[in-house]
Amino acid sequence: MSRPLPRRAFLRAAGACVALPFLPSFGARALAAPAAVRPRRTVFLYVPNGVNREAWTPKAEGALTTLPPTLSPLAPFTSSLRVVGGLGHQKANANGDGPGDHARAAATFLTGCQASKTGGVRVGVSVDQVIAQRIGGETAFPSLELSCDPGGVAGECDSGYSCAYSGHVSWKSATLPMAKETSPASLFDRLFTDQGGPGTAEEKARRRRKRRSVLDLVYGEAQALSGRVDADDRRRLDEYLEGVRALEQRIARGEVQGAPGLASRPTAAPQDHAEHFAQLADLLVLAFRADLTRTATLMVANEGSNRSYPSVGVPDGHHGISHHGSDPALRQKIAKVDRFHVERLAHLLAGLASVPEGNGTLLDATLVLYGSGIGDGNRHDHDDLPILLAGAATAGLAGGTYKRFPPRTPLANLFSAIALDATGQRAELGDATATLS
Repeated sequence: MSRPLPRRAFLRAAGACVALPFLPSFGARALAAPAAVRPRRTVFLYVPNGVNREAWTPKAEGALTTLPPTLSPLAPFTSSLRVVGGLGHQKANANGDGPGDHARAAATFLTGCQASKTGGVRVGVSVDQVIAQRIGGETAFPSLELSCDPGGVAGECDSGYSCAYSGHVSWKSATLPMAKETSPASLFDRLFTDQGGPGTAEEKARRRRKRRSVLDLVYGEAQALSGRVDADDRRRLDEYLEGVRALEQRIARGEVQGAPGLASRPTAAPQDHAEHFAQLADLLVLAFRADLTRTATLMVANEGSNRSYPSVGVPDGHHGISHHGSDPALRQKIAKVDRFHVERLAHLLAGLASVPEGNGTLLDATLVLYGSGIGDGNRHDHDDLPILLAGAATAGLAGGTYKRFPPRTPLANLFSAIALDATGQRAELGDATATLS
């Protein structure tokens, strides 16, 4: 009988540390374990500036027999979708603090707390960090915080509010936002290279420049392991390692084109927004697959972003057109941006669904929450927020439905339920008044 792998299994060599996916024939990492004991993962995706509700909202509660135009890219995943209406964030309203809805929208989104406008940065602990603090010790990375936009903590970005608010949704404490990773190359290094290896920083950089792939360094170990597993696990291992190699090559191609001949490894993100998101999302799927982390946040853009979207026929700034004044042409442009964002979600769901796990897929064991802290960008409201859930079949989430809750139901009630499911412990989050079933 083969010697079981330890629970945390890696291929190691100088400068590389590649975590392994679940390999059932080695026993310890039991891919075929019942769904109830397989790891639960959570992802929180944030989009800025609200949505065009007319194109976003399903026509009626109940079964999602027809998806609205904005959500149509999610058609392959309809059976695992739950669109949620009626939830809001009262703590994102002014409540006496005046303008600054964009800053409050992001800061309150995962915390359910009012952001302080004066007297320093203060909001609350976000649901992802509640989860990370309780189960993060079981993985190499307690959580991952990813974004297509950098996030600063200095200066004011919205009507007197700190830039820390509009650029972050993940908060470790009431006063400390989690630093975001925007570079796919840097994220790849964090996940798959041995940062604690021997040598100075310059020597490590030299090794990175010389190697063709991180997998070249662990090739011998990979070959030896391949001979110790059954045919099904050999296929799983090959597919996983090829996925790592293919993504590394995609990242490297972008770096070589963008900054050839630099003395240190470039970390610039792809200029193309869709490719930038895709690389971050694909790395997140690999991290989940290897059980390197179980919770993550991913910001498609910072709140209040004025990014343009010429690839979908919207050369205007997103924030600018969100103040549409009921202009039909502007509302149509917003719908195009909304659909572009939903297509990014579809990319992540497809990646999770492509990974077999147990009797289902990685998506079945992952709860993905997608939404914005603003409902209608023109009104700057925080009621009836655009929220949807996907995946989580192992958690018993009934998909293919549209459910509305009574007005003013706190979104934090949903986060309390998510934290309970992910950790098995109840959590008091922001202004939550109950735990949604």
